[in-house]
Amino acid sequence: MTWISLLLVVLLFPLGILLPSWWSWENGPIENTQVVILSAGVVLSWSAAYHNRDDNQMRKLWLWTIPVWLLIIGRELSWGRVFFDPVTVGPDGPIFPSICAIWYGRYVYPAITIVTIVTLYGLWHNFSWIKIKQRWCIPTIDGILLILAAIAAQLVFERDLIAAFEPYSQMLEEWSELIVYWCMISIVRVCGFKRTGDVGMNERFF
Repeated sequence: MTWISLLLVVLLFPLGILLPSWWSWENGPIENTQVVILSAGVVLSWSAAYHNRDDNQMRKLWLWTIPVWLLIIGRELSWGRVFFDPVTVGPDGPIFPSICAIWYGRYVYPAITIVTIVTLYGLWHNFSWIKIKQRWCIPTIDGILLILAAIAAQLVFERDLIAAFEPYSQMLEEWSELIVYWCMISIVRVCGFKRTGDVGMNERFF
């Protein structure tokens, strides 16, 4: 999976420049692929919990990562706005109804707040630094790529910090987010199912 992470990074600029702009639109191919990857993260976390069923604390910790994946999926789906008909279509793609204009809109942010607080409590309550050091082995390559791609997406491409990339900023931002999500499931696969000595092509990140 790390080789795929590297491949996605190599393809960032060629595809970011060559792909048609509608690929990066809301509800477009790249965002839908992101949702598929994040959904795979849900399945991997569930499987990791089962794999660690002999350690109740680690099993619960993996189960508590599932709401994190679901929250990110909700964000990518604009909390369900993409399932409604677009209000209009602009140069950056379809514009969907605001969250306030949807019948359940008033409940979205309170629900997100409650789920976030409960999830953070669950993660904190079952977190053990000693066990993390013993059982987790975040691969260096995926860890570094995740950090760099997140910085590129949120601080470079989203804010158009590099003028030369401005015409392609939306595509580059969405592709960078896709890299982040892929690196996340790659890390879950290593940490959830492999022992420290089985990191493979990577060295241990911590």
